[in-house]
This record gives sequence, structure tokens and C-alpha cells, in this order.
Amino acid sequence: MDDDATSVPASLPVVCLAVGEFDLAELYVTRLHAMLVRNCPQPFELYCYTDRPRRLPAAVVQRDCAGWTELTRPGMRPTTRKLGLFNPGYVEFARFLYLDLSLVIRGDMAALITQAFARPEDLLIVPHWANDGYNSSVMCIRRGGLRPIYDAFVAGEHFDQRVPGDQDFIRGVVLRHHLQRQVGLFPAHQVVSFKKTIQLGRRDAAAARQRIEGATIVKFHGVPKMHEAFGLRYQLRMRVEELLHGNLRPVLPIADLRRQWLHAGALPGQPRSA
Repeated sequence: MDDDATSVPASLPVVCLAVGEFDLAELYVTRLHAMLVRNCPQPFELYCYTDRPRRLPAAVVQRDCAGWTELTRPGMRPTTRKLGLFNPGYVEFARFLYLDLSLVIRGDMAALITQAFARPEDLLIVPHWANDGYNSSVMCIRRGGLRPIYDAFVAGEHFDQRVPGDQDFIRGVVLRHHLQRQVGLFPAHQVVSFKKTIQLGRRDAAAARQRIEGATIVKFHGVPKMHEAFGLRYQLRMRVEELLHGNLRPVLPIADLRRQWLHAGALPGQPRSA
């Protein structure tokens, strides 16, 4: 496989992770694939690393990660298995794009992909929205370049973590092992937080709208996830809150985000959502 440091592969490997007891994982993977079909400007293959067989579209390649048991640690989130992506023995692609399931791709990914693969660093990751750390919802990873992240976890290294999961651990390893030069950041406008933008909208509705409309990807972290945020109950509650803050028009283009996700597809054998 071509390992040119600055070229996008002819067929782009896109990786996601489905682990744990999330009941809607199959729906979320299916819709992620459909959003990629609409917004990825080049041929791609979606690889779902999963701890159990899933009912997914035939176009999604399932890879078994049930054996990544060394990435299980008491008190850590199931998504800590994301650290396995830094083990070159687990992921064979010279360079690949990783995407969380809980996000909406709202537009053409060309600029994000081109920029990610043009960077020389071994890891391109999203800057955290609340501190100087990382958010690992979108990553471009070069195979083997940051294996110390995986090795540190297996060796039992610990850090003071705000959230007991992969992204604070990644940050801890990068700082302790002086790997900062191997890590780059996506531009802040490309991947934005739904929750943080809602909070911004309470102070500055125009800035919140602009943030969403300028983003390629909107990440839903914590609560609500997409199936909650796009439901009637949540939307009514948000509309009441907006009116109480004096916003006569919706602060965020929820209808557009909802359309991007709900029209992305349904579970195999089920009708497409209206």
C-alpha cells in the first residue's frame, strides 16, 4: 500500500468502532456509511472494528476486535479500545481516517480529507472544546507512528484524567513521552461540538449558526446523541428555551442536521426514515 506521507489513498480507508452494549450501534454505523457515500469525494471503504458480529450493510467491512482485551481496565470506558488503532498489528492501513459513530457529516469532506493527509504528523486529531487536550472523534492516523500510545496502556501507565477514556490517555502519553511534534490538530472550524454550540447560542445566536454552517462534521458527545436530539420532544424543549432567550428563529439549523442523519439510511431490511 502506498505510504506517501502527503497523499490520499486511491481508496480511502475509513475506520469506526462499535463496542459495548450500545443498542443503536448498527443504526449508527449504517447511517455513518450513508453519510460517507454522500459526502466523501472519492472511493472509500468503511471498516467497522467490533466486539461482536453486527447486522450492517454488505458494503461495511467488519473486523473483529473482541480479542483486544488488553485494552480493558476497570473504570475505563469501552471506547478505550480505540487505543488499539495505534497498534500496527491490529490495523494494516498505511494511513487511515477514523470517525466516531456519534457525529453528523453535514457537508463535502474534500477539504478535511485533503488537509489531513497533507500533514506530516503521525496523528491529526480534534482540539478539545473545553481545555487544551484532544477530542478523538475524528483522527487521521499513520500506522505505527504513535505505537507508544498503545504500549503505554498495555504497560499499565496511568494519568490524571478528567474523563476515564481514550482521549485524555492519548494526551497524557503525548506529554509524558514528548511526542508533541508527531501530533497535529484539525482546524477548529472543521469539527465542532453540538453541545458547545448550543451553549454558545444562548449568548450569541448568530455566532452559533455560523459555527454549525461552517463545519464539515458536528460531534454529539454526552447527551443528547443524534436519535435524541432529532426527536420531537428534544426539539420542542430546545425551541421553548430559544424563545425564552429571545430568539424568534431557531438558533441552530437542527432541521438540516436532522435531514443529514435521518436521510442517511436505515437498518438493513427496514424502511428509510422520513
